[in-house]
Amino acid sequence: MKNTLIFISLVLFLGMMSCDAGNSAASKAKDMANDAASKVSTSQPSATSQPAKAMEYPPLFKKILDAHGGLDTWTAMNTLKFTRGEGPGADKHVVDLKSRRSTNTVDGKYTLGNNGDKVWVSPHRDSFPGKSPRFMNNLFFYFVALPYVLADPGVVYEDLGQKEVNGKKYEVLKTSFKAGVGDAPGDQYILYADPETYVIDFINYSVTYFDASRAEQYSALQFVWEDVNGLKFPSVAKSVKWEDGKLGEVRRETKYTNFSYSKDRMDLSAFDAPKGAYME
Repeated sequence: MKNTLIFISLVLFLGMMSCDAGNSAASKAKDMANDAASKVSTSQPSATSQPAKAMEYPPLFKKILDAHGGLDTWTAMNTLKFTRGEGPGADKHVVDLKSRRSTNTVDGKYTLGNNGDKVWVSPHRDSFPGKSPRFMNNLFFYFVALPYVLADPGVVYEDLGQKEVNGKKYEVLKTSFKAGVGDAPGDQYILYADPETYVIDFINYSVTYFDASRAEQYSALQFVWEDVNGLKFPSVAKSVKWEDGKLGEVRRETKYTNFSYSKDRMDLSAFDAPKGAYME
């Protein structure tokens, strides 16, 4: 009888150990999943945190990528820095290109950050003038990083052939996003590229973050490009009136300066929210 009790106790003990091991494995798997989830970009708009080199792209998009410096050059980089605007109100951007974590700082006013999970504002919410910090997070990075960011998984391409706008012919590529990609998968970007150089002259884009029904209500942004160590970045982005398929007057010009990018990768803790920051 005593031996029987010992045997039963041993079986129960081993069962409990097995259960604990299973729970530990499950906990570890959950932690790994949470860590992976924290690396998903909260940029707006955005497809994913890191482009996949093995993806197949339509011929027109390949030509556009090559004309802007090439996807291989872009994916070799880890950190991008640039300044948007001029004077005391200029915002300084730092982006980890693999995780798309970022900071956007206006000296003496605020820092808007993305820690890979949440968007934050420091020192407090009222220091940031925008309607939605999450919407503004990485918005300008997305314009600056065209066309490379459209090489992300989850992007859908449609070659619209040649079109004439204001008397000039363009090769036109429409891009949209698969359902569930990014914060605003209804957004669309239509690239108008020079038929000889395949450099983007201007884009149509739509914003659906606040209203999903606006997917085909387009604005226009025209670029002046500069070469920065093999990649093209916009030195000027012009907001241009778009009506009846034509470009109208320039409504606003934004200058971009101080571009630098590097294979060196920053410590991701640089994008952590400081104590007391507003989280969204």
